[in-house]
Amino acid sequence: MIAAQWKIIGNSTYIKKEIYSMSWDVDLKQQVSVGSPFAGPIAVMRDSSKFVEMNSQNMKPYLKIFTASGDLISQMIWDSSKNIVAMDWIEKERLVIVLQNATVLIFNVFCEQMTQFSLGDIVREEEILECKIWSDGIVVLTSASQLYSVPSINDFFVESGRVIRLPPLPEEPKARPEWAILEPQFSLSQSIEIFMSINGTLYLIDEDKVESQLEATEPIQKMVVSPCGKKLACFDTKGTLLILKTDGSTTNPDRMDTKATKSPVLKWCGSDGVMMYWDSIKDPILFYFSKGDSWAKFTLDQPVSLVTEIDGLRIISDTTSEFFHKVSDVTIDIFKIGTTSPASILYDATDHFISKSPQADESIRSINDQLEDAVNDCILAAGFEFNGGEQSKLLKAASFGKCFLENYNPSQFVTMCRSLRVLNAVRHHEIGIPLSIKQYYHIGIEELIDRLISRRKHLLAWRICDYLKIKSDVVLNHWACTKVRTDIPDQELGKIIIKKLESVPGISFANIASAAYLAGRSKLATKLLEYEPKAAEQVPPLIKMGESGLALNKAIESGDTDLVYLVLLAMQRSLPLADFLELTFSKVVALDLLISMCKQKNDFPLLREIYHIKDQSKEMGNIYLQEALSSHPSQLDQRIKAYNKSIEHYHHSKDKDDQATSKFIDDQIKLEMLQKELETNLQDESFVGISINDTIYKLITMNQPKKAQSIRSEFKVPDKRFWWIKIKALSIMNDWEELMKFSKEKKSPIGYEPFVEVCLDQKNQIEALKYIPKITDILPKIQFYIQIGYFREAADIAFKEKNFDLLNLISRKCTNNEILNIIEQMKSQIRR
Repeated sequence: MIAAQWKIIGNSTYIKKEIYSMSWDVDLKQQVSVGSPFAGPIAVMRDSSKFVEMNSQNMKPYLKIFTASGDLISQMIWDSSKNIVAMDWIEKERLVIVLQNATVLIFNVFCEQMTQFSLGDIVREEEILECKIWSDGIVVLTSASQLYSVPSINDFFVESGRVIRLPPLPEEPKARPEWAILEPQFSLSQSIEIFMSINGTLYLIDEDKVESQLEATEPIQKMVVSPCGKKLACFDTKGTLLILKTDGSTTNPDRMDTKATKSPVLKWCGSDGVMMYWDSIKDPILFYFSKGDSWAKFTLDQPVSLVTEIDGLRIISDTTSEFFHKVSDVTIDIFKIGTTSPASILYDATDHFISKSPQADESIRSINDQLEDAVNDCILAAGFEFNGGEQSKLLKAASFGKCFLENYNPSQFVTMCRSLRVLNAVRHHEIGIPLSIKQYYHIGIEELIDRLISRRKHLLAWRICDYLKIKSDVVLNHWACTKVRTDIPDQELGKIIIKKLESVPGISFANIASAAYLAGRSKLATKLLEYEPKAAEQVPPLIKMGESGLALNKAIESGDTDLVYLVLLAMQRSLPLADFLELTFSKVVALDLLISMCKQKNDFPLLREIYHIKDQSKEMGNIYLQEALSSHPSQLDQRIKAYNKSIEHYHHSKDKDDQATSKFIDDQIKLEMLQKELETNLQDESFVGISINDTIYKLITMNQPKKAQSIRSEFKVPDKRFWWIKIKALSIMNDWEELMKFSKEKKSPIGYEPFVEVCLDQKNQIEALKYIPKITDILPKIQFYIQIGYFREAADIAFKEKNFDLLNLISRKCTNNEILNIIEQMKSQIRR
């Protein structure tokens, strides 16, 4: 009877049920064992702090990893020179081992090292005094009384991990301080927080500050945070267990005086209570305490290892694995002695129905109004049971009850049946994952599948996916990646993998091919990639495997130019130039994209090589010309050489435009030679490379009019362009006298508006007035007068021309009332 195993502690009911009879041969007196939460594996290693009688089996130290049922998953010989300071599990069932030399090793369940990193030279020099590992990080306390934190171990897998130095301790500890970690998901700061007891004061330490939480306490020997992150269990030097709130709001903590002189192992049982374990006495004992006077004592006949779960506590001994947890309310309602709850009556009614007793009908009628609640309670109670027979009875009761309900939604029943079938499969002794229903819902089916495939239980994982109608891609992918590391011949293995996976829509072969290549199976990898449906996933592995030609073909077939560029860049880096060009020339699309890429990157040597092979003189000329223009002006010899090469190739072209281009290049050479001469004579190194216009302008501003005139004559600069350049230069120099002289040399080929404009640009209205009368066009002359505020002069010109519209324009702009009156008089005269 289920209720016979219950133990009432305070107002709650608990049960300690055996889950497995352990199949291992382990003596926990001589071993250190660490269990992973959520029914995870158990890591076992010889305890180096204890004297052990040596024999042939324990001559060498081993790291062994077992399932929760005690089946050996893997083992490895441990180097005894590596002194371990901490060992524990993090998420995704990864085993973390921290060594005394500040090295961190991370293993999977098969004792395969996944990665390693160092906590830094400072931590190694200060020496690790104590280290604690949480679900995704590490905190160490050094002998220099300094804390260091690894915020995320997973970041080290992507080479972005970091080690943070936490604030210094608020006072020097008189003895080794006890501390516990509050994980980021439970803290207000969203980073780890550390509770530390120093000299009778409880402090809270985070990445930025240190705060006092509780003063005048007895020195704390042991401390542990509950799985929910809301409670903190502390065991002090007087043997008192205290339960505090992590938010600092504790006023009257729950306490239990054990009168123990030695500190126990403290472990939370879910978040309801704390289990205390003393193993150093003749008969090991467990004390469970929740609140008030609620406590219970359990005497053991052998040492145990405790693993906290979110809803209970795993108690692992040499021979058994037990689960201690709070009994659910629905289970109590159904199985409590003397209960008359509707669910209990429904449960009994089912037995009556099976035995064909008329009592079944009477029982159903008696709970007719509460039948739906009874059905739901039976379904929930089935979920809390580990025994398959009891699950079946409760589900039969629920099934029997829902037959009498109209419009009952069976989704809860179906979901529970599916969940229990999955849980029973993974709880099997050979699998050894004894998840409770609460743990299963907490981690989710995806995490469970991930755990199964990481243990290489691919068939079970695939069957669960198939049963629950969820995608099995990740299972098949991992299975194939595992298969390529076996000894099966390539041809046979390729057939096995392709036969299994080609019928699965959308599955990626790229990861499998990469795994095969890393395992030294390049032919198999290439064959598998032929079945990869996505070019973006297919091409990069081909490049990595050195299959450049095949990668280029696949990239071109995809129509993705970015992929083609990726292949071309990889080929350019890895192949000799001749082989690279030969392969590229065989593909027209690839060659065109290579030319485009070279132009974007200004890769002139490669472009010259391409155009030389293609015998394209004009393109060769363009490349040399572009190379000359892009080289630095100080490298004149190199520029001239490139110009000459360009002319040489243009001369081989039959295009008339190319012949004209070569003439322009001749002029450019002549100009740059003159510019170099000017730089030498004038000791100014900013001539080479600028245009003819800029050269003339610069010479005028440097008071070298003769040299400017010489350049003008040499290159036949048109009058209009020269006049524009010179008046601009003279105005910038504020050489108004020379500008006036220049305007009188001859009639301006560009008119006199530019003279006015440059004067006004320099904000010199007086000089501008000298040139406005010389403007022949009426409109610009009037506009310039308006611009400088000479409205009367503008009006006189408009009146002389008898232009009524221009007078209106002037009157709109003018703000002088006297002139406005004159304009009105002019308008009157024109009207007459």
